[in-house]
Amino acid sequence: MSGSVYRGPLAGTATATINGVVYNVVGECQYQAAGMQNETLKGQSAVEGFSQMPTQGFAQMTLRDRRDTNPLDFQGASGLTIIIEQANGKVVTVDNGWQTENININTQEGTFELHVESDSVTVDVVSG
Repeated sequence: MSGSVYRGPLAGTATATINGVVYNVVGECQYQAAGMQNETLKGQSAVEGFSQMPTQGFAQMTLRDRRDTNPLDFQGASGLTIIIEQANGKVVTVDNGWQTENININTQEGTFELHVESDSVTVDVVSG
């Protein structure tokens, strides 16, 4: 095997800051960066090429339902800024996001699910 192998945290912890407020991430923190999406164009005779359209990114996660916040305040919210910091050093930023899907609160676990989309979801990779 050639090259060096990274040794250090690759997965595990994540923190989320939403509009300046830190939330406890319980699990299932996922994201997709915004960008371009290609679709193959086919005719009856051949594959003719592709079309390219912009697509939104998203961040979704399960958060702890704290006593000092109301998760339902996020229902229908817009103008959200989310910063996710991962164990591997990557930082995901959602600018001017809007909440989609229903806010589901799990009272037994004290959690809720949040899904936010935006045309500006970026990932900063830490090198070194």
